[in-house]
Parts: sequence; structure tokens; C-alpha cells
Amino acid sequence: MIRRKTETRGRYDVGVYEVDIDVDMRRDALQFAKDIILSDNQYSRLLPENIKNSNDVSTQQKIEIQRTYMGKLGEIVFLKLLNSKGKIVNTQGMFEIYEGQDNVDSFDFETIDGESVDVKSGFRTIHTRLLVNIQQFDRSPKNYYVGVKLNAQDTNSEQKLVDWDNITLATVKGYAEFSYMQNYAGVKDFGEGPARWLPYSKLMGIDRLINLF
Repeated sequence: MIRRKTETRGRYDVGVYEVDIDVDMRRDALQFAKDIILSDNQYSRLLPENIKNSNDVSTQQKIEIQRTYMGKLGEIVFLKLLNSKGKIVNTQGMFEIYEGQDNVDSFDFETIDGESVDVKSGFRTIHTRLLVNIQQFDRSPKNYYVGVKLNAQDTNSEQKLVDWDNITLATVKGYAEFSYMQNYAGVKDFGEGPARWLPYSKLMGIDRLINLF
């Protein structure tokens, strides 16, 4: 099920969408994450510094799988929303694994005019911002960035691990254009390297972006 709700942001009422997450969506995202991490084809930029520099390979893999899983789940949520609006989009490459550790999951949605759309997932309770890694932003810019918030619950807050199996709801919070991120987003290291960030409350209503598909 998908439900449209309204959030007040300053002087404006903005539409957001709640998307129910089912077992098939979780399974597909998790299988992709396990395949890409356990085959050693994901770049470890996603790890917090204290874990990246430790010798705890098991925890490193869990965190890498988790981050990739959440990112892919956010993409599946956005696809489900687009399809519910009658938008048919090219998903070729959505679950493709690229060889080599320097190759991150590089799938982007494309609008009718060929503009790129990158989906970014927040998943812990404390996640309240759209984040784009600064190197990713500078080296591989996208036209639009979408913020999706998943309702995961912490299982180990120190290691930033959450319950993978009980994510049941996502909220598509809105989007930001590249130029807006470039000119107005803050830059801060939240534990996984410097990132450009905007609070979800500053994002534009997602309906405007959906109309471009």
C-alpha cells in the first residue's frame, strides 16, 4: 500500500508518500547486498572509520551489507512509488554487480529527458537528513537526489547495526536538485566521511519530480 500524506514545511504543505515494505522487497535488496559485499565488489568507503580501521572483518561485512541493503531497498521503494503513478522506468542494471572494489552500486533512475536521479536512504531513528558523500557528489554528480526514510530499529547502536528483517515502512521525504545541494547544503562528517547534507524538512515535494518521469 502507498499513502500520500502532507507535511508542513515553513509556509508550504508538502506531499510525502508512505510505502509499505513487504518480504519480497526486503529479500531482493538483501540478496543484492550480500552478493555484492561477499563477492568483494563493494568499495569500503561506506564503513565508519572505527570499524574500517579495526580487524573485525565480520562486523565490517555486516555494516557494508547493511548500508548496501538499505540503499537498494530505498531504490525499490522509489520504483514502487513511480509504478503506482503509472510511470514505467528503465530498471536495467538495477541489480547488476560491477567487478572490482572501486565500483560502487551505480544505478540511477532517469527522467524522460535523461536526467539522473539518485536515491539516498536514511534508516536509523537518528537519521533526519539527506546525505550525499562529498567525493561521490563531486566526481559523479546527479541531477536530483531523493530522500527515503526507512523505519529500521537499532540492534547495536554502538556499531550502528539495525534489525534488517523488520523494516516495514518507508517514507519518500522529497528531493533536492544538484544546484541546490551545491549552493545550500552543509558539509559535515557524520561518521562515514564528509558529506553534503540537507534536513528532510528542506526537501522539495516529490510530486514535482515524479512528473518528470
